Amino acid sequence: MKKILIIILLNQVTFIFSQEHPQKNLGQRNTAYEINFSDTSSDGNWLAVYKIYDNHSDSLLIVNREDSKRNYEKIGVVDYKWTSNNLILRYKNKTEIFDYTKNKSEELPPCESFGVNSKENQLFLFGAGSVRIYDLKSKQLIDSIGSVRKTFYEDDQVLVLLEKENNYELVELKRNTKSILYKTVNLISNVKIFKNHSFLIFESRENRVQEIIFYNGLTQKISSFSKHHVVDFSFANGYQRSDGTIILNTEKYKETKPIFTPEVWQSSETNFREKFKNSLSSQFLWDPQQMFVVELGLNKMDRIVDIDNRRYFLSFSLSGMQDYTNSDATLKLYRYDLTTDKYDYIDFVKAGGTYSPDGNYLIYKRDNHWRLLEINSLISTVIKDHGFFQPYFTENNKIYFDGSEGLWEYNIKSHKLRLSYKKDRGNYKILNFNYSTKFLSNLFELAFISRTAMEDDLLFEVSDKSNLTTKVYEKYGDHYCKLINKTTSKLIYKKAGFRKDHIFIEENYNLPKQLINLDRVKEKKVIFRSNLKDEAQSKIRIETVQYKNEENVDLKGILYYPLDYNPQKKYPLIVHVYQRQSQKRNVYPLFLEHNVNAGFNIRYFIEKGYFVYLPDIVNGQKGVGISALDCVHKSLDAIKDNTSIDFQKVGLIGHSFGGYVTNYISTHSNRFATYISGASVGDIVKSYLSMSFHFMSPLYWQFEKGQFDFGVPFTESKELYFNNNPISYIENVSKPILLWAGKKDLNVEWGQSMEFYLGLKRNNKPATMLIYPEEGHFIASRDSAKDLLRRISEWCDYYLKSMRKPDWIE
Repeated sequence: MKKILIIILLNQVTFIFSQEHPQKNLGQRNTAYEINFSDTSSDGNWLAVYKIYDNHSDSLLIVNREDSKRNYEKIGVVDYKWTSNNLILRYKNKTEIFDYTKNKSEELPPCESFGVNSKENQLFLFGAGSVRIYDLKSKQLIDSIGSVRKTFYEDDQVLVLLEKENNYELVELKRNTKSILYKTVNLISNVKIFKNHSFLIFESRENRVQEIIFYNGLTQKISSFSKHHVVDFSFANGYQRSDGTIILNTEKYKETKPIFTPEVWQSSETNFREKFKNSLSSQFLWDPQQMFVVELGLNKMDRIVDIDNRRYFLSFSLSGMQDYTNSDATLKLYRYDLTTDKYDYIDFVKAGGTYSPDGNYLIYKRDNHWRLLEINSLISTVIKDHGFFQPYFTENNKIYFDGSEGLWEYNIKSHKLRLSYKKDRGNYKILNFNYSTKFLSNLFELAFISRTAMEDDLLFEVSDKSNLTTKVYEKYGDHYCKLINKTTSKLIYKKAGFRKDHIFIEENYNLPKQLINLDRVKEKKVIFRSNLKDEAQSKIRIETVQYKNEENVDLKGILYYPLDYNPQKKYPLIVHVYQRQSQKRNVYPLFLEHNVNAGFNIRYFIEKGYFVYLPDIVNGQKGVGISALDCVHKSLDAIKDNTSIDFQKVGLIGHSFGGYVTNYISTHSNRFATYISGASVGDIVKSYLSMSFHFMSPLYWQFEKGQFDFGVPFTESKELYFNNNPISYIENVSKPILLWAGKKDLNVEWGQSMEFYLGLKRNNKPATMLIYPEEGHFIASRDSAKDLLRRISEWCDYYLKSMRKPDWIE
């Protein structure tokens, strides 16, 4: 009888990386880093970029946009803020005023937080119960305030909460004066700073919100919410609308029921999320000037959407039509009239829509067309769909659409739709748009967003999936300028101030990330190149493989060669599966331990002398498992003539959905020497009828119309589900398989891995399972992640390289 092993990993583990790693590679890993563009100075001439290393993520790089040689790296930065000529940097043990134009620094005492009044050139440092005020020009201390409990900052406004005996005073610091705005015996837990020098003040006592005050900066009058409604909330927050009214969002803990009281679950249940919430939500519209409060979301219309229309809101019932068969819910949408307190039916809406910044228009997709609704009149206009992706409102009463058929323009006033630009094949995507929303949506409900673009300064890309290339254009006026002619690199647009040129992050399989500047007048300019010390970039080699599945769908696979490839040698192959992966072709394979959260990293394994293969997988008519098996086999057929690959030493690895694919293929294929499956579904029938504590819903939507996409319920096509169920064929597994899971996984319940393990054990199949008690769907802790990578590496080395058998494998 073959032995089967399960290992439960506790926190105390010893980590030893494979002896195959050259010491120089380990040294390079210590210097490798990701870059994360943060923002720019107010004039857009200087960039702030975080460098994220394995052992720290607090290195801030300040780079001049015109002269990249003028760059400064600050280590240990906790927080920072731009002023006109200075960068205020907060560290754990100091505060620094850095004049980036002259490369001069002034060191100040440490602080817990800081604020800046740029107009008055003042810096406010809060720490140890006091606020120290400095003049930014002279760098001299000009005042100090004690008994400070909290500070609140917004733009150039600085408020401090002073604690005096049994009272609290909210004080504004401005023009070298201290103005008392409000006094209370309650602790002020939060202050929201609004326009026109107004504030929303939240008072708390015994960890509950007991009062909400509005301070009008124009009239210097105070309004109390408690005069209109009882204030006793567990949490409360709010914002000011453009008309000056206030939206308050509150939560109140539910009363704890006796332990002998059961939960009641009805088969007619349409709002499972409420089963999991421990609080009750309320929403209020408050007008302090007119002194009235309206509670929103009553009459079973529990979801109210603020689109910044003075009179109207959007509304729908979360539980109205919810059957959990589709994550993009189709619900009845209504217009709520604040004046008459009435609801007017709009339409059946799927997924949600986009509203104009003034709240006068809503556009959404319905069947094979788009509908533009004028909110005030409820008059709708049908717009023909031409493969549109997203709509974008402009200030000139127009809507732009990007999509698969070019860039389109719709005139709201004339109701005319025209093709604005299409000279290249591919998907068109607008890049420099603004978006906002005051409605936080969840899965299974409608989502609404305001999405706007500038008609005279439009930046868009055209991506061609057939050859994995991208072009970038800028529209200015009626002209179109090509900023990037054609590239295989990955380009990520970054908003960078109000200048007319544009910042992108560029990378490719052999090009570490770099910051570039694109301009319609000047040539492409590289501002900063990352990871210059990575000597491997010139040796990374890939091959794009073309193949078709049995349904004649064009697919691609990305084959990475071993880093020190020698054509005279044979190498083992690791096949990584998920869905479509060919888009990763232009991603630089960097190894950072903190990014390896599922036991797999391309760079790690090509350095260890493996081929790594990422084939595309698509779902087909026979079901997801059968289709995946076909795609993977066809992808292997496409590289069978590569004489450097040892096809007797091929391993298959996958995580989550890729873990399901690995499980299914392990029960049907004889082309792999071993399998590694993480956080995976092994029994789709059981999972189909399971409750997800991650999505707070039953999971049948995921199988009918989600990632597994069977298209029908289990009861209508049981054979389809059984034929694609790995556990149904568990006796056919012929090669060793390594399973791993986190016990706190709320996405794929770890019992799925246990069931597959028990099936293997019952049928005397060689298998090992790793269970991480404190981990979830991904491995979050550094120690556990290192342990998993080490064990997967040792597993592959043993079964694919015939190296020493690790002690933990029986």
